[in-house]
Order: sequence, then C-alpha cells, then structure tokens
Amino acid sequence: STLNLKWFGIGGFMWNTPEMEFRSENIKKFIDQTLPDSDVIVFTEVVESDALIEIVKHRMDCAIYEGAWSRHQHVITCYDRNKFRIEKYDSDFIIEEVDLGSGGLRPAAQSKLCHINGKCFLQIIGVHLAAGRKSEKRLEQVKLINADLVRHQDLLPTVVTGDFNSYSTTQSGLPEDDIDMFEDALSAGTKRFESVTRHITTYGSGDWAKAYDHIVTTSDIRTLRTWGYEACEKKPDLSKTFIPWGSFRRHYTDHCPVTADIIVED
Repeated sequence: STLNLKWFGIGGFMWNTPEMEFRSENIKKFIDQTLPDSDVIVFTEVVESDALIEIVKHRMDCAIYEGAWSRHQHVITCYDRNKFRIEKYDSDFIIEEVDLGSGGLRPAAQSKLCHINGKCFLQIIGVHLAAGRKSEKRLEQVKLINADLVRHQDLLPTVVTGDFNSYSTTQSGLPEDDIDMFEDALSAGTKRFESVTRHITTYGSGDWAKAYDHIVTTSDIRTLRTWGYEACEKKPDLSKTFIPWGSFRRHYTDHCPVTADIIVED
C-alpha cells in the first residue's frame, strides 16, 4: 500500500508545529481498519518521522533517514516486522539526487525487503515527485531513478510506489499522460515497469478525482488484485460504509490509499 499523509506530524500545513498535529489517533484507526493486511506501506509527506512510528509501532518497523531541513517531507517505508526485515542498497535508505534541487525536500526512498530469516527478494522505491504543472521535472526525477536501477547488476523484482503527482493530458496539455511517460522511462533499463493501479483515483472525489498515487511493478511481479478507498472514487458506491471525502480531507489527509496484492517468486 501507499498513503500520502498531508504534512503529517505538524497538523497538515507547512508552517504549523508538532504541537498542532491533531490527526494521529484518527489516522492510526484508519490504517488499522482499512489496511490491516498490508505487509508494506510506503508513507509520503511525513514531516515528523517519530509521530508516524508511534502510530504503526504495534505491528510495523520503518526505514528512517534524516531529512535535510525541519520541514522535510519524508518518504518512509514501513513493513510487518514479524515477517520481514530490510536492508540498504548503499549507505542509506534514499536516492538523494531525485530531489532535483528541492533542498532535499523529496528524495526517493530505497530499500530491500527480505524474509525475516532469509534472503532479500524485493526492492521497494518510495517516491513523492514534484507537484503542480511540472511534468518535465517529474519525468527527469523518474529518469534519475532508472539511472540508479541500471547500476545494479542483479536487479531484484522492484516496486516503485508513492505520490507521483501524475497529471493526465487534460491537466498538462502534453500528448501523453505522465504515468505513461514514467512507465517508459523506468522501462528503459533491463525490466519492463507498469502501473498496476493507474485506474484507481487517490486525490479528490467525483468529477475532481485524480490518480496521483501509484504502485508500479516490474514484469516479474504478479498482481492478484488492486483497490483504493471509496472516498476518492469518481463514482463512490454509496451502499458501502466509508468516510466521505470532505470529512476525510479535514480529519485525516487529502489522499486516499491504494493497495496491490502481489506475488514475488523467489
């Protein structure tokens, strides 16, 4: 799963302070109730890492790195500690150059997921790409991720997930949707990448719903099923019980989670 938590740890706004964070208990309950079976969750836009660890510590450990400044938006990979452990690809859990001059605000997170008493079998890269009408910058960030991938001689099956801020052609005015360009850029190496959740909207609701958050996998990963959360659907199923978009945005966050059930042959 992946979930953007808007300016988490400081109450949802850039210039707030940690004392102003009021959503922790709500978000903890939401994660426990909505994502109880997720073995891995990549969280984006986390300012206070300790605040996130506090709400998942009953079942998960997380890969942590030091942010470049006090408002750094961390990309944090958390995993079921009873099943897995993680290892670094190099000296830390990030690909630093992906921030592209954003003052270290949004690097990519990188780790190997390993069986708790066995070998590593999956690479997880968490992203929070540039926001707004910046398709070219986002594509450049994705190309930097691919450059990192091609340096590995024996590339593990890989998931790239998080907030891609991916615009459609109607938003960007470009001939291709962002996610199509991202798939092609990641596939320029030795493996083919595909967003298995491109049809799932994760930001806004109804006519305003957008597919910003994705789970992109290499072709050697089998996807069994994918799902989002009803609050961000274009046509929500009103027969289901869910938190409406307006309340969700106000009391939780402004993105909905997206999940893929996958099988990695190892």
